[in-house]
Amino acid sequence: MILWEYSLNEANYFAHGQSEQVLLHHTAWLFELCARRGYRVLPVLLYNRAEAEGSECNAYRPLLTELLVRRGLTGLDAQDLWRRDFAHLPVSRLYKDNPHYATDTGFPAALAWSALERAVTAPVPRPDPAAFSGRDLSIAVPSGIDHVPFANRILSCNIFPLRTALHVPLTGRLLACYLIASAQEPAMSFRTDDESRGPYSARISPREEGPLRQLKHLLPWSSQIPPLRVRGDLVITIDAKPASKPIVQHTMAWQSGAAPGGTAGAASGGLIGLLAEAHA
Repeated sequence: MILWEYSLNEANYFAHGQSEQVLLHHTAWLFELCARRGYRVLPVLLYNRAEAEGSECNAYRPLLTELLVRRGLTGLDAQDLWRRDFAHLPVSRLYKDNPHYATDTGFPAALAWSALERAVTAPVPRPDPAAFSGRDLSIAVPSGIDHVPFANRILSCNIFPLRTALHVPLTGRLLACYLIASAQEPAMSFRTDDESRGPYSARISPREEGPLRQLKHLLPWSSQIPPLRVRGDLVITIDAKPASKPIVQHTMAWQSGAAPGGTAGAASGGLIGLLAEAHA
């Protein structure tokens, strides 16, 4: 059973420049994998405060609705629950800040109970053979270089420090890069013999609240730039001081004064792996 509540995150990525084609392709892949494995899915649709008060209309929302309909899914809509059972709460009371609901109103608990009730009858998504037949996903990691362990309260994994160029055996289309980011990471580019994507910042802001090292992802394609096609070997090149500012995707940052390794004891992250789509 999968409770999918990332529509709020996706809407915010879309509002900060990420392509709807990219966002919906990744979400469609999630539903496809659930269909193949027989996992039931309940989308839990959350909203920003600006959407609730009507000052923001995010064009991602109707596109997601179309995807859910095609896959035979019906979301649990937080807006509908608010209007039906918590209409006495003004928006200013319903929310703590723009992306977060207040936790002392009874609304989050009611939403959780509604999710549990709906989960019993949630369906398995319909497959989409026209889009995904003969295709599969895989995670690729660098070869010929030592990894180091990483662990926090969310995950435990191996990472590959971003100090020198990394060679990744891979065949397929590059969809995403998973990494542990810190304020001390370099810019990184993805290269084959024929093409490249990037450079992208692998840094988070040193002013950001939270852990010094955080799980992040990069999406190195868009509706204008197709995924990089790799045939055997992908090279990730590292540049601590690129000639121009790298591409800074949502939740990432770039500070010209930072550098890999930073000061003594500074947190450092690394690559977890690359997500690739290929013919099975």
